[in-house]
Amino acid sequence: MTLAVTVVCQDGVVVAADSRTTLANDRTLRVASDFTHKVFESGRVAVTTYGEALLLGRSVASHMAEFAVVEAGNCDHPGPTAQALADFFGERYDRQLSVTGDDPPPPGVAALGFLVGGYDAAGVGEAFEVTIPDGAVEQIATTQNGGGAAWRGQTDVVTRIVRGSDLELLERLAARHDLAKELNEVMPLLEACRYRIPFDSMNLQDGIDFAVLCIRTTIDVQRLTLGTVATAPEFSWPGVGGPIEIATVTAAAGYRWVQRTLVQGERPAGVAEGQA
Repeated sequence: MTLAVTVVCQDGVVVAADSRTTLANDRTLRVASDFTHKVFESGRVAVTTYGEALLLGRSVASHMAEFAVVEAGNCDHPGPTAQALADFFGERYDRQLSVTGDDPPPPGVAALGFLVGGYDAAGVGEAFEVTIPDGAVEQIATTQNGGGAAWRGQTDVVTRIVRGSDLELLERLAARHDLAKELNEVMPLLEACRYRIPFDSMNLQDGIDFAVLCIRTTIDVQRLTLGTVATAPEFSWPGVGGPIEIATVTAAAGYRWVQRTLVQGERPAGVAEGQA
């Protein structure tokens, strides 16, 4: 489980994600790791992933490292990079299904997805979404049309903040209680509760802060709550956690890490880094 975020603002594009991987079977869930890389550098393009953590018995991060080698020199712009990701991971997901014999997810449901950000050849900041297995590539926002943001994965907390309610939960409850018509009638009022976010005037630091707000708030809400009343007595699972990784792409500087988890050993008291 994951929360991946991309923000397109006037000064650049931000991608960010948490670092938690969870494993599930038919009886339980558990945290597998809080140090999973989900933000990647591909030339002058930033990529973050959500959905399946493993593909063909390997982490998505290991496949992304291979993608970077295969597509070296071809990732200057986000549109072509997004299409290359769709082709690369689409083939590997199809291969996994042929090995496991599993059925693909229902139409419109992504087993694996990517948010891709960068600048096109004309100097326009862009963000795209790639979904697997359907291989769809969709533009999310550009600096030319006022910017914007997208969040994928466990999005209920962010949706409550930005849109004023968990619309997905409301729709399920309305269907369960035969109130779909009534919900549809008040939907304009619910939409009026949405926050107005000035992405068109937001600078790069504000874009970073917005991404961190989405992920950090989700981590804290999941940690401090048990889920909604509607799902009681079941507990919700804190699927978003660990350090937040962040990268930016600007027209002048290209790709830059803002914060990234690094591999390190145990550091005993009194022993400086590199002096063990």
